[in-house]
Amino acid sequence: MSRYRSVILLSAAALLAGCSGASELPRGTVRGRVTLAGKPLAGATVVFENRAVGVAQSATLDDDGRYEFLNYAAGGLPAASYKVTVSSGRSMLPGEEIPRLSPVAKGPVTPPKRAPTAVPDKYAKAESSGLSAEVKAGDNPPFDFDLKP
Repeated sequence: MSRYRSVILLSAAALLAGCSGASELPRGTVRGRVTLAGKPLAGATVVFENRAVGVAQSATLDDDGRYEFLNYAAGGLPAASYKVTVSSGRSMLPGEEIPRLSPVAKGPVTPPKRAPTAVPDKYAKAESSGLSAEVKAGDNPPFDFDLKP
């Protein structure tokens, strides 16, 4: 019986230790602009990831290639070093909805299509993107990235 109790106590301690990580770190502002050969990259997704801290945050680039990380608790990300990726796929933007069934026509209502921006494949993987950011606590200068075709 004491063997099971030890396993339960160790599991609970590991769970509690894992829950305190990123939320307790000081945060820094994270915003910037992504361009491809000097031109704004619109509608793509930028991801900042730090596996050791347990953070992977994404943002969709606006029409001018700009992004900012905001969340319900506070703006920015925990202070740490991040690997950065950029991919053609995007998340839904505010105001967009999941297609619903049309009451008049049969089948789903198709949302307006946005032309996907072609991002070279190497930027979609942390191992090959070559992009990184050092987020410090407090206000940071913009993290701008100019991708090469």
